[in-house]
Amino acid sequence: MKSIKLWILTMIAFLGVQSAFAQVRSPLSIYADYSVAQPFGSLKDYSDKTSFRGWKAGIQYNLNDRFAIGLQSGYQQFYQRLPRAVYPTKSGDISAVQTRTLEVTPILATVQYQLVRPDAAIIPYVGVGVGTVNMLYNKYWGEFTDRDNSWQFAASPEIGINIPFGKGSPLLFNASVQYTYSPYKLAEITSYNAVQANVGLRLHIN
Repeated sequence: MKSIKLWILTMIAFLGVQSAFAQVRSPLSIYADYSVAQPFGSLKDYSDKTSFRGWKAGIQYNLNDRFAIGLQSGYQQFYQRLPRAVYPTKSGDISAVQTRTLEVTPILATVQYQLVRPDAAIIPYVGVGVGTVNMLYNKYWGEFTDRDNSWQFAASPEIGINIPFGKGSPLLFNASVQYTYSPYKLAEITSYNAVQANVGLRLHIN
């Protein structure tokens, strides 16, 4: 009997917290961000340029006024063009202009924890995403191409802030920084390491 009472009280408390969040804004939200990424480690040996070709988007559901779960995807392209040089290959030396690209498309399950209540003027949060990432590797040697298209594990911790456009507004400005790691290994790349800055909008929907 005591266990039944405890279960009932727990459910009432959980629903009460959900109701408190719902009074501010709907628990279901979607978001879209523009992303800039900086390569690190061996990825920087492959392409040392900052990537301005990126975005991320996702859907999220607040379990209560602190914890949220969701699904996130995105895209980032790293690009570098090297001047003409003589490169050694298995079939002999080749003189070519070398162009390198790496296109990164993650699919991550996310968990997020908000550090303040949802009615705050600024809502800082921490989160982590875990899942898989598609790596599309292309190295062009003139008319020749080295290519790889594969899926790898990925993990991505994140810190950020949401700023509502007014008290209780369903629309929020979002800014975050995240680090992404994947054990992707090919040629110059021994693992994928990048830090990504994101800015965009979040919309809570009914």
